[in-house]
Amino acid sequence: MAFLDNSGDIILDAVLTEVGRRKMADGTFKISKFALSDDEINYGLYRLNHSSGSAYRGLEILQTPILEGTTELNLFTGLLSLSNLNILYMPDLLQNTKLSTALKQKNNTNYVAVNSETQKAIVAGFGDGYSMLAGQSSTERSIVLESGINNSDVSMTSTNQASYITSTNMLDTNVSVTFNTNYIGYVLGTTPSARFATSEDGSWIGGSPTLRRRTGVAPADRTGFGTVDNPMSKASIYTPTTADTDITTLINCAGIIGSMAAINVAVDPALTTTTSQPSDARWTKFGTTGQTITDLAGTYSTIATSLELATNNSSATLNIPITLIKQDTA
Repeated sequence: MAFLDNSGDIILDAVLTEVGRRKMADGTFKISKFALSDDEINYGLYRLNHSSGSAYRGLEILQTPILEGTTELNLFTGLLSLSNLNILYMPDLLQNTKLSTALKQKNNTNYVAVNSETQKAIVAGFGDGYSMLAGQSSTERSIVLESGINNSDVSMTSTNQASYITSTNMLDTNVSVTFNTNYIGYVLGTTPSARFATSEDGSWIGGSPTLRRRTGVAPADRTGFGTVDNPMSKASIYTPTTADTDITTLINCAGIIGSMAAINVAVDPALTTTTSQPSDARWTKFGTTGQTITDLAGTYSTIATSLELATNNSSATLNIPITLIKQDTA
């Protein structure tokens, strides 16, 4: 939906999704919840010292065209109602790509190899770190998540963690993961006891926690998707006190981190066939087959999808693109 301000009556432009139209047709349509967003607004246009005076500070923002109603679920910057006036910074949810166990992106996606044959081929072509083996319970390679204040003004100290995150109830202890159930069977993730920490000299002492299968998958807000909750652990990643170590070589967040987690996905076993076995029809139905990919030997089938993430306390969100990949020929 979108609000259209015509300098008179305020018009609400509502566009129903396919599910909404179906419910409207059978008489069961009822609005029970709503969400607001300001995706189209660039607050960098606010001019505190505008040459024409204070009345013009937000003029460019007020003149910004408003997005039309859409049926897509694309609220990237949802608005929140916060009663705590002491909140100065909101945490962001980021993908860590710097830890030795963290999955790194390649070609603007995260490759998930559906079998070990494909994993070996990708490592041989791309190098280590650019793919993870689906269903793997070890954190040898996984999607690592950071919930923290992505602002270098908030230095990485335990005091700032307590002041800006913990005391304001912005410490995320859970992240929900929404995934496509047509090919992803379940999600694996770290437990609440997983350790994400650095020592006084800035070296990593977080260890390699085991990923556990997350149960209790609930239907998502649309057909063919499921949502599961995964714990996040309070992080202890602070500026070194005994050495001149650059802690940003380990984390993506520019400021203090509140909590972290690591996840992987398992795919339907029928999708894990090797080059000597026939492929499941879903590779053709949902993806592309027989592809050549730069730096990789042979041909491949891929299915592009994503993981939609949302944290429980800060309500930070992140959409992680993933590509399921299977080697077709060597």
